[in-house]
Amino acid sequence: MQEHSPLSHQRIEDAKAGDFDAYRMIVNEYSNALLSVAYSVLGDFHEAQDAVQEAFLKCYRNLHTLNDPTKLGSWLYAIAHRTSLDFAKRSKRTLPLHETAPSTDNITPWLEQYVIHDSVWGALQKLEEKSKSVVVLHYLSEWSMKEIGQFLNMSVSAVESRIRRAREVLKQHLARDFEHYFLTHRLGRDFEQQVSEHVLKRAGHFYIPVTDKGQATAWFTLHFHLGTSRHGNPVLESGQELYLLECQRHAPGRMPVLTFEAASVGELEQRLHQQGIGMEPIREDALFGKLLVFYDPDGNKYHAIEPN
Repeated sequence: MQEHSPLSHQRIEDAKAGDFDAYRMIVNEYSNALLSVAYSVLGDFHEAQDAVQEAFLKCYRNLHTLNDPTKLGSWLYAIAHRTSLDFAKRSKRTLPLHETAPSTDNITPWLEQYVIHDSVWGALQKLEEKSKSVVVLHYLSEWSMKEIGQFLNMSVSAVESRIRRAREVLKQHLARDFEHYFLTHRLGRDFEQQVSEHVLKRAGHFYIPVTDKGQATAWFTLHFHLGTSRHGNPVLESGQELYLLECQRHAPGRMPVLTFEAASVGELEQRLHQQGIGMEPIREDALFGKLLVFYDPDGNKYHAIEPN
């Protein structure tokens, strides 16, 4: 059975070869599928998200071992399932919700959410694990019955039968709108960005969040004369690739995204000023020496230092 994957084999091969943008497509496409697997094991959406994030990190580190791109779905399923079982073994939580109980002022909505969660999970316990994954994936994703079957290695008729049975069980044990409950936990692009940042950090890569990768690459090339990698990212003088992480929403932080030494921050200031780049006046720093702070078009902060 050929598995679900709207990604071309070439895209998957690109991801295997280190193209991080192609890898992000995998994360975006399979996030809810892996969430359904993790939730079916753990029974908590917050912890399931942590397990999915860890599973995608394992995917990034081991994607080069995937010999057959058509088996990407089952390969990811196996990783997510094993990771979720590991999380379940070391979990010591006594409450099925990730959050701790709030103050008494906000206890009513928290209790309502707790009751809904407990009721849904209790009803799902009437089903075997694969049926849990089927029905949760049905509500979390926009996949067709055929696509769900391909991911879980089941026939379409088996998927339809399990979903029909699961609906009957859920309706029998739940008075609330359980479909809405699942939809509120559907993952989107924000989660993909979160996973991407987590993976890059854990892999030890330099990365900068930007709103337009093409424009950001051109900015680095124009103003700092950096070369680019075969994946289109700027390459620092040290030879390290600077990953430009394109984000739908980006709020620049207060900390610098990159700190580097400059032979003369005075000369750098003059050059950046001539190029119209926003900056702060050079100041003396007791720890670093001369410090120049400047900003890219996305508002990210950079520190250039000239040691004493």
